[in-house]
Amino acid sequence: MQVRDIMTKNVVSVSPETRIGEVAHILTEKRFHGLPVAENGKLVGIIVEDDFFVKDQSNFHLPSYINFIEKSGEVKRSLGKDEEKIEKLLNVRAKDIMTSECLSFSPQMKIEDVIKIFKETRINTFPVVDEKNNIVGIITLADVLNLI
Repeated sequence: MQVRDIMTKNVVSVSPETRIGEVAHILTEKRFHGLPVAENGKLVGIIVEDDFFVKDQSNFHLPSYINFIEKSGEVKRSLGKDEEKIEKLLNVRAKDIMTSECLSFSPQMKIEDVIKIFKETRINTFPVVDEKNNIVGIITLADVLNLI
């Protein structure tokens, strides 16, 4: 069996210029663990959930915080001097937090090899790209577990 047999073909991705609030919304709304970043259909990076956790603050989930701030204009107004910092946070782009040198799989890769990489890296989401680096799918740990 190969990656193309179990990958998701309708991939949701964002551009490098997508605001981080939109990325956070997609990840939380769709319950994704990772989101490819693409430019003209070509993979340029990936954003995973861990990119949103503030170092040494495992209980601080940035997407939830960003969603809260965006929905609450009152919170933004009451922060006074911190408003500039919050505006800066809300204007961060995907390119600012993505991992640009991310691992990806080819559609022809054997599932046995994929399982080894999942175990070695402890990463849950990988883009699938063709020989020209076009995103053709995405494969997650859940896809592999569904085989078992």
